[in-house]
Amino acid sequence: TGKNLEPDATKKLGQARLEKILAFGTEGGMPNFEDILSKDEIKSLATYIQMTPDSPPEWGMTEMKNSWKVAIPPEKRPTKKMNNVNLDNVFSVTLRDAGEVAL
Repeated sequence: TGKNLEPDATKKLGQARLEKILAFGTEGGMPNFEDILSKDEIKSLATYIQMTPDSPPEWGMTEMKNSWKVAIPPEKRPTKKMNNVNLDNVFSVTLRDAGEVAL
């Protein structure tokens, strides 16, 4: 994680300071990009991070519920534990792109 890149914070720094930060990095650990990006790309990026983003589309509870895909209806789900797995010693990872859960 790093510093706040929201427009309120970036506008206070100004175009020239942002270009310098992007080009030369910071003492706090942000790397320099002058050897990767052209001066025009750095200028464009500094301009971009000062822009107010569009409002995200509404994605409320109604839309979420309408997107659900029920694999096993609640009435057909187990009502008691059906294995000997020690649930206090299980670590799970959601493999979002694959649509899977790994234990």
